[in-house]
Amino acid sequence: MTSLTPFRRRWPWVTADLQTVRNVLPGRPAGVPPDSGQRVEIPLSDGSGDRLVARYHPGRARVPAVILVPGLTGCEASRHVLQAADAWAADGAPVVRLNLRGSPPGRSLAKGHYHMDRVQDLADACRAVADLDPGIRQHGIVIVGFSLGGALALRLAQSPSRPDIVKAVVTVSAPLDLTATAERIARPRNRLYERWLLQRLKQETAPLWRDGPAAVRTAVQAARHIHEFDDALTAKEAGFRDAADYYASCSPMSNLGSLGIPALVIHADDDPWVPPPSVVERAPLRVVVTRGGGHVGFHGTGSRMPWYVGAAAHFVRSCRER
Repeated sequence: MTSLTPFRRRWPWVTADLQTVRNVLPGRPAGVPPDSGQRVEIPLSDGSGDRLVARYHPGRARVPAVILVPGLTGCEASRHVLQAADAWAADGAPVVRLNLRGSPPGRSLAKGHYHMDRVQDLADACRAVADLDPGIRQHGIVIVGFSLGGALALRLAQSPSRPDIVKAVVTVSAPLDLTATAERIARPRNRLYERWLLQRLKQETAPLWRDGPAAVRTAVQAARHIHEFDDALTAKEAGFRDAADYYASCSPMSNLGSLGIPALVIHADDDPWVPPPSVVERAPLRVVVTRGGGHVGFHGTGSRMPWYVGAAAHFVRSCRER
C-alpha cells in the first residue's frame, strides 16, 4: 500500500467531531438507495431459529464479493454503508449490506441480539452469500466492517470457523480493545455521543429486556454508560459473567497473532470514540492510522466518497496481486 494517497480532511469537516457527526447530519450524499438490492434472509446455525436480513447487489466483474458489516446500532441503511456499497458496486463487485442479529431491519426475525461473541453469525452469513452466485465461490469474499462490525470481522478472521471463501478483512474505526473503548466513550467530552448511543441501544434491545426480570429492566433503564448497559444486558446475553469478562474475552486485540487471512485496520488518530490500536504491524496484518478522520468519518479531499473506500479497494487489489 505504498502508493496509497494519504488522508487529508476536506473543508468544512476539519475536526474529529465534525468528521464523526457528518454521517448523521441531514442531506443526501452519494450512496445506493436504502431500499435497493435484493432482500435476503439468512438462517443461523445455532438452532435458535433466528435469521439475519441483508440486501444483495449482484456484481458484473470477476472480483471478490464485499460484505459490509455495520457497527453498534447501525444497519443496512447507515450512511457509510450506503456510500461504501455505491463505490464497490460501481467497480462491479457483488455487494451485500448485512444487518446483524436483531438490528432494526431484521428485528422481527430474531429473538436474540448481536454482540461481540456472535462470530458464528458472520460465518453463517458468508456461507449464505457464497450461494448467491457461482462467481462468488470462484472469487471469494472480502468483509468490510465498521466500528463494532469491523471488530467482529477481525474475530472471524482469527477463528477456526472462518469459511475458506473469506479472503481478506478490512476494518474502519474498529474497537480492538473493548475495555479501553468503553472507558473512552464514557469520558465527559463524549457524554452527548454516549447518551445518543444508549438511547438507540435501549430501544433496539427492548424486546430482550422489557418483559424480562424486574432487576434486568431496572438495570438497563438506569444505565448511564455503555459499560453499565453491557454489564446489565449484553454480557448476560453473550453468556459472560459481567462486562469486564465480556470485554476481556471478546477483544480482537488479544488474539491478533492468529489471523489466518490478510487484514487491514484503518483508524484515525483523533477518533473520539475508539482509541487508536496499539499493535505491532506484521503480516498478514496491515495497520493505517491517519492524521485526523474521526470515528468512521474520513471525509477527505479529492473525492466525495470517504477516504477508506479507496484505501480498502487498494488493499484488496494488492492482496489479489500477491
